[in-house]
Amino acid sequence: MVLEASGLLAVAVLVGVVARRVRLPLSVVLVVVGIVAAAVGMSPGVGRLEGEAFEQVVLFLFLPVLVFAAALGIDLRAFVRNLGAILALAVPAFLLSAGVVGLVLHQALGTALVAALLFGALISATDPVAVVAVFREVGVPRRLLALVEGESLLNDGVAIVLFAILVDAALGAPVSVAGGVTDFAVVFLGGAAIGLVLGLVAALVLPWLDRLSAAALSLAVAYGGFVLADHVLGLSGVMATAAAGMVLSGLAPSRASAEVRMMWEELWEALDHVANALLFLLIGLVIGPRLLGEYLAPILLAVAVVVVTRALAVVPVVWALERVAHIPRLGGRNEAVLIWGGLRGGVALALALALPEELAERELLVALTGGVVLATLLINATTIRPLVSRLGLDRPSDADRYLLAVAQVSAVAAARRQADELGLGLDPAMTEELAARERGAKARLAALDIAEDQAYRVIVGRGLHVERRTYQALSDQGLLPPAVTRTLLREVDDEIDDLALRGSGHELGATRQAPSGRLERLSRRLVSALPEPAGEDPVDLAYAEATARRLAARRTVQALEVFDHLPGVDHATVEEARRTVTGWEEEAIARLDELDARSGADARALHRAQVRTLAQAAAHREMEELVDSGLLPAEARETASGPEPEQTPMAPPSRGPSD
Repeated sequence: MVLEASGLLAVAVLVGVVARRVRLPLSVVLVVVGIVAAAVGMSPGVGRLEGEAFEQVVLFLFLPVLVFAAALGIDLRAFVRNLGAILALAVPAFLLSAGVVGLVLHQALGTALVAALLFGALISATDPVAVVAVFREVGVPRRLLALVEGESLLNDGVAIVLFAILVDAALGAPVSVAGGVTDFAVVFLGGAAIGLVLGLVAALVLPWLDRLSAAALSLAVAYGGFVLADHVLGLSGVMATAAAGMVLSGLAPSRASAEVRMMWEELWEALDHVANALLFLLIGLVIGPRLLGEYLAPILLAVAVVVVTRALAVVPVVWALERVAHIPRLGGRNEAVLIWGGLRGGVALALALALPEELAERELLVALTGGVVLATLLINATTIRPLVSRLGLDRPSDADRYLLAVAQVSAVAAARRQADELGLGLDPAMTEELAARERGAKARLAALDIAEDQAYRVIVGRGLHVERRTYQALSDQGLLPPAVTRTLLREVDDEIDDLALRGSGHELGATRQAPSGRLERLSRRLVSALPEPAGEDPVDLAYAEATARRLAARRTVQALEVFDHLPGVDHATVEEARRTVTGWEEEAIARLDELDARSGADARALHRAQVRTLAQAAAHREMEELVDSGLLPAEARETASGPEPEQTPMAPPSRGPSD
């Protein structure tokens, strides 16, 4: 079995090369390869992996990896901002789809009602693997990506819980509507609660872990949370793993170093790729051609019903959310992609193969599930890219093109400054090349006739990007305590989200002055309960926040200077944005003066503390590089460089007067 799995992984690598060349989703090609292998009798040991064995492999080997990787990589800000729509798609729309599919097949095929509803439940969970890969490549709107990822992340848990309840009903166990609703709520929400606790506990120790320890912790949380919730407590393992991953995703920017975050990204991207490659090959091997041919007519009917029902479930739910809950309008193009991107995958097939043998309709349901999974992969997954292109969702706006050209102008200026700082003289050829790049970028800027609202988005968007990058860099260098980092990044991320949704109707700074919502206040209280590795002295935190705001405002004002000499923008808008940011800097300076007067600290002492810690951090990094390159033994870290620098440099060293 191990040898066959290794062979399958090797096949997946080779197939991946072919899939990239023919521009087909890897999952589609792998399923086809698996079906062909099953048809010619290859991998008999893997081919016998069915029923409960296949369920165990998918649920306890692959699913924790797939769910945790998706949760860790999800844009948590976009997820939270669209939580209402995501929950509506993952629960009401899912239940509506499952009910309609079950009722139609009950009438059309004459199967027992509970068995038909069972099929509706297991087939309504979406699998975005093939679609998300295309989305990330073509660059669809972030909100659409958040909806697709968030829906699939949650409705796997809904499907598994509902499946367990309906299996009991199909086998004759007494199940009441009230009892089913209660069981559903307990299992679903209980799993999420377990994941929330595990994620917070993991985040508690995260600041003190190195890269390898953080890697082991993430694996322990992913698998341990799933097994604890599902196998030990009888709750939703999917929701536990998803909640834990999202908690770590949200807290990692402030509690994990840049090295740990980069390592997590690479580790879980690799594990996700391996798990998906093996899973889709197994799906192809397990489906096989026999069932597909024997139940061809019912399969075609099921495919049509599932596709139509997807639209019937999504459209009214989105319509109600837009008019009743007043969520930002999704738009017909995004709705079309959301409907067509509802693929089915490994979870649906695993549930079908886990159906008890004594269920009379088991073979029919397995065939229908395999056929629908195969059809959505072969049809929807291969046509989602042309659909996105046809609808124009992958085309950058004039504002996007303008912002890209501005970045190129800034890059040329940065290259010149870097060369001067390093003492590298630019020869005439290089000077002319940089000048040519700058002229080309400015020519593209002059050719773009952007509207006033788009120019506003470009100017404000660049300023917010510089502000966010400043805060994250300060945090990565150990110059910001986690509590301050969370506050500042939250403000900027909210501004960026509102700018994307409202455009010119968004006033710079309005979001950070607006009152927080209940969910946000609750999450902030939960996070504030975590002990900070830098300490929680209020004056220290206030100094760090005010200093960071001052630095970010100054860098943002400098970044806006690029628009003073560029065509196509309203310079009155540039000046308005500059005045707003300058006002933020003045507020930060006033706050620092207030803190100095209140605590008796000297701003010069604060400055010396910052410079001292920057020097210590630079020396520590230099020592690490010497050890890593083999020029110094590992023991030199402790004997030569001393302790690692403290992580509280932006706070004053004492409350007394300056020395």
